[in-house]
Formats: sequence, C-alpha cells, structure tokens
Amino acid sequence: MGVVKELGNDDGGVKHGALLARLCDAVAAKDRTVMAGVRAEMLADMSAEQLVDAVGVSAMFHMMNRVANATGTPLDPIMSQAGPAISEAIGASGFHSRADTPEAKP
Repeated sequence: MGVVKELGNDDGGVKHGALLARLCDAVAAKDRTVMAGVRAEMLADMSAEQLVDAVGVSAMFHMMNRVANATGTPLDPIMSQAGPAISEAIGASGFHSRADTPEAKP
C-alpha cells in the first residue's frame, strides 16, 4: 500500500484507514508474525466482524485481479506506469499470470 498511496501513518480520511493499509501490507507480505500483530491491533480497535469484513474485501479484490489477469484485461495507462514499481515492491514480477496481461494501449 505504501507504494500506491504513500500513506505512512495517515488514515486517508477513512476510519481505521492506516490500520487497514497495514492489513493489506501484512496480507501481501505473507509473514505470520506481522499478520498476527496487525490482527491483534485490529481486534483491539475494531470488532471481529470488521476484521472478517476487511479480510473478505481484500480477498475479493485479489480474486478480481486474478480474473482480470486470466482474461487478458489490459492495464490502463496509469497502472502501466505504476505497475513495474508495484510489482517489484510486492514481489509479483515473477508471477506466471503476469504474461496474461496485455500492455496498455494509449
């Protein structure tokens, strides 16, 4: 999330926004220790239902990206520019599904 929004400790105008951004980072990092810390922080500040909802939204977002990649949906020009930095930051440069996403057309 830091690559995309550069939030730092800002909430982006969303209640618990900084915490939700840390959740996204923790999910992408696939580090159980980091995830456990974020989960504990979320449960201290939010309800268990809100945590489940946040993780569900994240899962659906990732699923929709996988569907878009699998169907060959091209990136728009903005994401074509930001894409390489994001891919590098999250380690997605080696994903096999990357080959299914055509280059954006101006």
